[in-house]
Order: sequence, then C-alpha cells, then structure tokens
Amino acid sequence: MPSCDNCGAHVSADYRRVRAGNDGKLHACPACTNPATRQRDAAGVSSAYAVRSDERGQSIATDGGDDA
Repeated sequence: MPSCDNCGAHVSADYRRVRAGNDGKLHACPACTNPATRQRDAAGVSSAYAVRSDERGQSIATDGGDDA
C-alpha cells in the first residue's frame, strides 16, 4: 500500500507515481502540508518563516520573503 515518506499517510498509487521526486520519495502529501506550502516548495521559494520584531519589540512572523 503506497504511503507518504514524510508522514506515513496512505496515498493512491497514481498520486505517488505522479508526485514522487526524482529520488523516488514522496516528500509531502495533502495530509502533511497545505497547498500553498507545496506550491512554494515546488517553485523553489523558501517556505520557512522568519521571526522579526516591530518597533515595540513584539515578534512578527513573516514568510521569509523580502518586504519593504
């Protein structure tokens, strides 16, 4: 039975065949990541969140991208 190599959730054989990487591993499935994260990862954009502080010293979570 095919499963996700990241979270172990069951996936269909077709899903695994189409979505597995060149190394043959399925790094993410719908059960372990959201669609926006999968799209950003596929595009080569970092999906890591950076934490920064505002002028009052309170933490602000950002998406790691460049912002003005």
